[in-house]
Amino acid sequence: MLIPIRFHKWQAFVAGFASGLFLFAVGREVWWAFARRPAGVVISDALSAIGSLRWVDSTLITGMAAVSAAALSVREVRRQIRSSDAASRQQIDHATVLENQRRDARRAANRGVLPLTLAALSQYAEVNAGLLDGLRDSTVREVLPKGTKIPTFADLPSGIIAALKEMIESVEPSERGAFTRLLMDVQIESSRLSSIEHSSRRGGTITAGNIDAYILGQAAIYARTAALYDFGRFKTEHVTDKITKKQVASALFLVGVHEIREDLIERYRLDSDDIWKPYSEMA
Repeated sequence: MLIPIRFHKWQAFVAGFASGLFLFAVGREVWWAFARRPAGVVISDALSAIGSLRWVDSTLITGMAAVSAAALSVREVRRQIRSSDAASRQQIDHATVLENQRRDARRAANRGVLPLTLAALSQYAEVNAGLLDGLRDSTVREVLPKGTKIPTFADLPSGIIAALKEMIESVEPSERGAFTRLLMDVQIESSRLSSIEHSSRRGGTITAGNIDAYILGQAAIYARTAALYDFGRFKTEHVTDKITKKQVASALFLVGVHEIREDLIERYRLDSDDIWKPYSEMA
């Protein structure tokens, strides 16, 4: 059985070019031979020259050698290019694998300590909600009297902002919204607590409605942390940046706000499953 021989394009080009040079050289010699001498002499000389290959002149040999060298050079260059491309792809693939492994390890580590972060934030919200609830009891006709001593609110736990920032950087894009929203709420509510003392020092008016809004803000932080515990404990892969009004109502009870809880639920319609929109619905 004959096995067909397959030529690459560059091999076919080299073979064709060499054959063309060969035929050109032979044809040139034959034409000049018959043009200058009788046919009998030409044929006799041709038969004598076949053994010595005198018809292969230096031009033909040089040309064929140049073509062969060029073909070999092209082949070697292509081999080197393929080898270089393969090495580059291997390096890129290896670097990608390492980067993915580092990212996964970082995400797992941050997620593993997340319950500690959430617990610290829950305690922070609970303490401040209780202080605000006590401050509201000091209001007279819905206004806090001038000179009322403002309690020292709890500071943000050390490293909380950095921990949430690390979570945002390490989780998947679909998960970032929940932690971004929590971080925003924490910073906004911390600033609002600071504003109470500043307003009191400047002689500003602080109403019961203001304090109610701050209490709800702390309850919302508590509700957001509660919604993220299952993710931190690897019980779910789903997180959301939304909490419901009912979750905020439950958080009011859990942080210890009982006396005005029913009033807040009625005023802000917290008995529904509507999405809680921070600040837009508060006085």
